Amino acid sequence: MTSLTIFKGNCPKNVSKTAKYSIRLVNNKPMITIVYDTKEGERWYPSTDNHILLVEMVNNAKIKISGKPNGIFYINEYNQVIVPANDNLNYYLIGEYINPIKFEFEGKIISGEPVDFDNNLLKPGDEWIGPRAGIPYILSADNKDIYYNKQLRPSVEKKVRLTQFISENRVAKVISMIKNIKGQSGGRFYVNEYKSLFTPVKEGNSLYIYKYIGQLDLSNWFPKID
Repeated sequence: MTSLTIFKGNCPKNVSKTAKYSIRLVNNKPMITIVYDTKEGERWYPSTDNHILLVEMVNNAKIKISGKPNGIFYINEYNQVIVPANDNLNYYLIGEYINPIKFEFEGKIISGEPVDFDNNLLKPGDEWIGPRAGIPYILSADNKDIYYNKQLRPSVEKKVRLTQFISENRVAKVISMIKNIKGQSGGRFYVNEYKSLFTPVKEGNSLYIYKYIGQLDLSNWFPKID
């Protein structure tokens, strides 16, 4: 059975539908699903039934938490699977999952790997066409740190900074990679279980597109939290 442990790391808050995985019934069968927005303005709903163990892991946790299966979950850069609790405050760590999740939809393979639809490797600055499921982090406005906000209890947050864990020189290497794509103003970016970094970048007056930043070196990152 899946065990429930309060997760003390980065727990996503207020992210869009496209930034998370979900289990839902497709043809009366529980499947891993995403919401995928195309640059042509279409919204796709890919699903896969190739991850029975992951479905069982998440649904066992969901039943323990709420009495019902299915719903959202996340996989972070350390391949840890986390699901939200009922209190809108905590998340549970329910295990790890290392098998790559891929979706086939209308002849295209969609995954968090840094490749295009022809399986060519992306270069930093290329449009990110993978799913947007990932864990959000923030590049500070002064471009001197990376952080996430951890809610400790109701109405109390703590800013967890990368410079708390590694030297400023090592942080600067990561920041350089991000701001080369995102620009000088800072803001949100994402990392997925493939260690791919991607970010929304504004083009024109209001249009945002997602761009690939590069691959994360976990030795220059926040520590794994069990």
